[in-house]
Amino acid sequence: MRRKAAKVHRTKSYHNIDSAQHIGLLFDSTVQANYFSARRFFTNLTESGKNVSALGMVLNEEMLRYYTPTPNINLFSLEKTTFFGFPDNPEVEKFVQSDFDILINICTEENLCVDYVMGMSNAKFKVSVKFKDNDFADFALEFKDNRTPNTDELISKIKQYLSALTKK
Repeated sequence: MRRKAAKVHRTKSYHNIDSAQHIGLLFDSTVQANYFSARRFFTNLTESGKNVSALGMVLNEEMLRYYTPTPNINLFSLEKTTFFGFPDNPEVEKFVQSDFDILINICTEENLCVDYVMGMSNAKFKVSVKFKDNDFADFALEFKDNRTPNTDELISKIKQYLSALTKK
């Protein structure tokens, strides 16, 4: 995955929550509560005038029918992967090719599909919780005692830090 991600040519540029106009949001909806947290965050960003596109993952194709289709929020199944375990979905490819000012990963658990999206994304600035097995984020939040935060806690910290940082 690292070799594949190293071939991605992107223009790195620092953005904070105010300077970003086009935001990508990656989330895990294998647990329904995470989906609702992501939707609230999506709505909050959209209502503040941001152009937001979101991509969420579900465990299997059957779970897709339990979520209401929403404009600019796409879901993909972890069942549909390539031989190498990468997502096999045109919406994922469209998402990673998008020219986001910021890509915000609110997944709290690392997996190969998250790594793929983070590593292959053309986003100018990538934000995530710190995972021990990848370094695809430009800005990674680490929690005390290396504990895993819940999604709402992660969103709160991301908003706090991205609001506090100033663009030079």
